Amino acid sequence: MIMKQFVLFNNKGGVGKTTFIQHLGYALEKQGKKVLFIDADPQCNLTSSIFSEDDIAQFWSSQQSIYNTLSPIISGEGDVKKELLPQQVPNRNIWVLPGDLLLSVFEELLAERWVDVLAGRELGFRATSAIYRYIEHFTSANHIDYVLIDVGPNLGALNRAVLLGCDYFFVPMIPDMFSLRGLSNIGTTFVKWIRDWDEAKKRFTATRPFKLQNGKPSFAGYLTAQFNIYRQKETKAWTTWNKKIPGKIQSDIVDKLVVVDPSMVVQLNGGDYKLGDMKNYHSLVPLSQTSRKPIFELTAQDGVVGTHADSVKRCDEEYVAIARKIIDKLS
Repeated sequence: MIMKQFVLFNNKGGVGKTTFIQHLGYALEKQGKKVLFIDADPQCNLTSSIFSEDDIAQFWSSQQSIYNTLSPIISGEGDVKKELLPQQVPNRNIWVLPGDLLLSVFEELLAERWVDVLAGRELGFRATSAIYRYIEHFTSANHIDYVLIDVGPNLGALNRAVLLGCDYFFVPMIPDMFSLRGLSNIGTTFVKWIRDWDEAKKRFTATRPFKLQNGKPSFAGYLTAQFNIYRQKETKAWTTWNKKIPGKIQSDIVDKLVVVDPSMVVQLNGGDYKLGDMKNYHSLVPLSQTSRKPIFELTAQDGVVGTHADSVKRCDEEYVAIARKIIDKLS
């Protein structure tokens, strides 16, 4: 199977993005797949959900973070460090390229280098393709099946470079006014990035010493996170906003992408772009964070008691269903 890169993105924070990407990665591994996490969010939430603070401090002190893989490009003294390996989660087919707060320095460089990209100059393409080329090298050498990339909730230069290199992107949402508002710029901005990248590659006529990303991320659906239910029914406010999501997804993302290329929109759910509702597991979330494992792997030793066991089982069923859908439809 050809390796697939996924990004979860919304221009609005607090939508459960990091929680979902961690759980999806572990669910894919449960299905026998090899998974690589890339923490491309300078806030490092994905890294801290998997490793302890002591571990992260050790990664940083030994220069084993995503920033360190890119440091030669930042300093202008070389290319991406492909020999710097991600951290393997003990006894798992899961690897993590740890995040780093210093990654914001690389974002500043990418913003400057985009001018070189638009002018067709190698310097800009080398920087913009750096993360993509690192991923390609490691996944090819280690037979990785899926790469899941965590990014911040913004439309900055770093996310542009990451999204242009991914195969598919998902949009996690909360049914509220702010989450829907965050959709407004996604389609328009992505289309501009895609077209600018495509035109810039035509100007890059020199012999290319490295591989460039395709630059056409396909929209593969959305999920509603932190679903609010009272006595088995959706609360009224959330029901109102939930009904508006399909129309906004269609107008703000789908309609804009299909103009560029109809293949840039895929349906994993039989004609519906919604992949599912991700429940709010309340007190199980801090248990997951403390134990540094997904909710569906929590046990009594981690503090799971009483009805919590049913929630753990339900969480497992939800993520396994989505993982299988991705494996079946995107292979």
